[in-house]
Amino acid sequence: PTGGGTKCAHNRAPGMNQATTRAPALLESKKTRTVNMRHARNVLRCARTAKATWKKRFGAADTGNQCFGTRDGKNALAKHVETSGVWARSTGKDAFAAAAQFRLDEKDELAPPEVSQNEEDGEEEQEDPILLLRERSRNQDFDISDVMVIHTPEMAAEVCHLLCGKLRNRIHACDTEVSDIDVTSETPVGHGNVVCLTIYSGPDVDFSFGQSSPPKPRLWIDTMEDAAVLQAMKPFLQDKEIKKVWHNYAFDRHVLFNHGVDVQGFGGDTIHMARLWDSARTGKGYSLENLTSDSKVMGEVYRGKKSIKELFGKPKVLKNGSLGKTIEVPPIQEIQKDPESRCRWIDYSAYDAEATWELWNALERRLQKLSCSIDKYVVESLGNGEFTMWDFYKRYWRPFGELLTSMERNGVLVRTEHLEEVEKVALKDKEKLTVVFRRWAANYCQDANLLNVGSGSQIRQLLYGGTYDKKKNDRLPVSRDFKVLNEDGYVVPGEKKAKKHRTINIVGVSQLGIRMEVNTYTAAGWPAVSLSVLRALAGNADVALEELHKLGDHSWDNLLDQDLSERSIFEEEEVEAEDVNPLRAAIHLTNSQYNELKEYAEKKGLGTAYASFGGGREGLEACIALNALCDISAIDTLLSNFIISLQSKDLKGPSGRVHCSLNINTETGRLSARRPNLQNQPALEKDRYKIRDAFTADVSAGKCLIVADYGQLELRLLAHMSQCQSMLHAFEVGGDFHSRTALGMYPHIKKAIDEGKCLLEWKGLDGEEPPAPMLKDVFGAERRRAKVLNFSIAYGKTAHGLAKDWGVELKEAADTVERWYADRPEVREWQRLMIMEAKHTGYVSTLLGRKRRLPNINNELNYSLKSHSERAAINTPIQGSAADVAMLAMLQINSCKKLESLGYQLLLQVHDEVILEGPRSCADEALALVVDHMRHPFEGTNPLCVDLSVDAKFADTWYEAK
Repeated sequence: PTGGGTKCAHNRAPGMNQATTRAPALLESKKTRTVNMRHARNVLRCARTAKATWKKRFGAADTGNQCFGTRDGKNALAKHVETSGVWARSTGKDAFAAAAQFRLDEKDELAPPEVSQNEEDGEEEQEDPILLLRERSRNQDFDISDVMVIHTPEMAAEVCHLLCGKLRNRIHACDTEVSDIDVTSETPVGHGNVVCLTIYSGPDVDFSFGQSSPPKPRLWIDTMEDAAVLQAMKPFLQDKEIKKVWHNYAFDRHVLFNHGVDVQGFGGDTIHMARLWDSARTGKGYSLENLTSDSKVMGEVYRGKKSIKELFGKPKVLKNGSLGKTIEVPPIQEIQKDPESRCRWIDYSAYDAEATWELWNALERRLQKLSCSIDKYVVESLGNGEFTMWDFYKRYWRPFGELLTSMERNGVLVRTEHLEEVEKVALKDKEKLTVVFRRWAANYCQDANLLNVGSGSQIRQLLYGGTYDKKKNDRLPVSRDFKVLNEDGYVVPGEKKAKKHRTINIVGVSQLGIRMEVNTYTAAGWPAVSLSVLRALAGNADVALEELHKLGDHSWDNLLDQDLSERSIFEEEEVEAEDVNPLRAAIHLTNSQYNELKEYAEKKGLGTAYASFGGGREGLEACIALNALCDISAIDTLLSNFIISLQSKDLKGPSGRVHCSLNINTETGRLSARRPNLQNQPALEKDRYKIRDAFTADVSAGKCLIVADYGQLELRLLAHMSQCQSMLHAFEVGGDFHSRTALGMYPHIKKAIDEGKCLLEWKGLDGEEPPAPMLKDVFGAERRRAKVLNFSIAYGKTAHGLAKDWGVELKEAADTVERWYADRPEVREWQRLMIMEAKHTGYVSTLLGRKRRLPNINNELNYSLKSHSERAAINTPIQGSAADVAMLAMLQINSCKKLESLGYQLLLQVHDEVILEGPRSCADEALALVVDHMRHPFEGTNPLCVDLSVDAKFADTWYEAK
């Protein structure tokens, strides 16, 4: 009878008394991590006796449903057994089970032990070790009495009719659970199967049509067994007028599209809303679990969502049959089908939609309370009036979020055959450069010819062995042994055959008196050997090679050009002992000699290693070898991130196009990309393998790519926001902005221009030679430094940071920075005001009023965090505003009916660059429209104080369009 479970739960069964007396004694040993297993078995026997007693009392096999199938019954039973030290669980029709539960501490609990037939017969077994599972009790806190379960097409059609009719004007939170996909490596476009769909439309909705008590506001739709169930929900999911909100909308939209369901009626993504409300949730994250568990977000104590691993994870079974410490989650299909976990699974998955609905409401309230301070020049073009961040979200980020999912679905065609060819070339280049570096390093350390060039520890030992740890006041050993692959088949004396690995000894170059200055350290305090550090050591390798030629040394040309792919890189000719070259002689430099070499290296564009290795031939060779090491690192990055990964089927949909994930998940609002990370494309001049050439239009269908790129967008926004007259003038007159910057910084360049020795710019006829060389050719080093300064200062970098980058003294870097500011005082004043505003309000804003919270801007106890926040107060308005401008342009391009009629659609956005695909036959017309939208992104206007420059071109491939 109804309510019987409640009654049973409150009437203690006879067998329970013994459990009651046993459990407290065991609970007293809470501080220990072991308990007497015999006592645990006794409690389990008592629980089994209770089960048999209750089953006999009700005289039915359906004990689980009759006694504990109701919400009140289960809760009352849970409360009773909690006080008794025993807990029970209902797992299906006749699956009521009880087990001993002893709380050792808040997180560690004892799992119910297995009881054999011998034990039940009274025979004593050998004591087994106690198995402790580090997980919470997962079977006490679930309830599906308020869930309407849909498992037939007829039921789905009925509830769909309700959603599209009486409930159509509500906000509906939706979620899917998906199988057959590895979200860490596979795109959801073309991968993954929806096993259930959940919907929540508010606590006052009853999906049971008033036919059950209590009401059922949560809707759980089983789509795993019958595909027709999901198809019956299409009218609701594809209705543009019915607003549906999601948490990570892109994923759900793609996996539903795999089943032929094109979701429309996008009402919001709570991840984007949460980022808009607070982009600085450091350490907390934006998962549904974290957000709904945070009272600062929800406004009250709310039942936070638990992770799937916490609820359904099981200890991994080891080879010996025992249970390990690693917790694994079974396949989703298994969890949903398993009678033991099905009820808990329904509760878990249905709660996703409920939590999303509650989160959406909480974030809407918070965004409505946040003002949106739009730039005074921009606000007029958008219409005067009060704006909140909720207005911003509805007007910009909500349509932008949907646009990004469409771009992901569109994908871009990739020529795999091109990548296969460049992979071969890249691997050969890496092999050649490895030989170059090893042969050079062997001049200073004999075993370095076997060094692993991909090991930061071995490179650090070679370059910095013997130096101090800055934090621990410890010293790196002068020499150290490393285990490396035995690539040349070396057989250790006394051994019969070669082993897989061998030991080498790396001795630091400091033993030869080589002075390797350390300017950058790792978090642990050791000298850093990152790519940026190695680049500073190497400098311009072309200059070093040129200087070697002047010394009559062309040996490196042969080494760099020869093809080593056909022979072992360890192959050596037989030589007599007296012919073996000894290690290089020690280098001893006075401070004045060293400083003179550093000054010469900087002037020439050489790296700091030139001075460290004594200048001359040895210094030039060091620069070339270290540049080879940099190139090896760059090749490894290109291979792993692009050349190899883009060939993977995991990133491609059914059409063979690559579908990367585009996310608004940076603190500045810039887009990031995953699977693959296209934001890390090498600069065009450094794209040695023409990776962009693999990205192509569907040429066979008569299509081409349009690639349009903003020119110096961030610097133009800095000029506008700071109202710097020098920068505004430079952009107005046009030309090479970085050359103009160098002209304003260096008097000797101005003198050369005045005397006609070089030209700032040249606008002669095509093919006509200028009467004098260009500034960028004569004063290349000064222009490079000016270019670095232009971007570094815009990003808030200080003289201290620039001194590290350039490998110069702090005073020299500070003097260069001062020369930059001398011609741009408005920029310095604007930066000061931004920092002051951030300290006063706790945040900074972009052109469109998006806020970035800076919680550590006033942190006087941590200088590092405070300095980082001050830099963020400077660069966020610039980078964030650039993101705003790019977003506005993309929204206009996407909503342009003419472009749509021409057949063009957006594929990618990388930094300040957008890529579209469409018919080549109307490419000229489409390109003009794209450029116009980008130049006038503020609803067809440009209220900024600077023009927005756009470079655009159409071609078959991304590389050709650049």
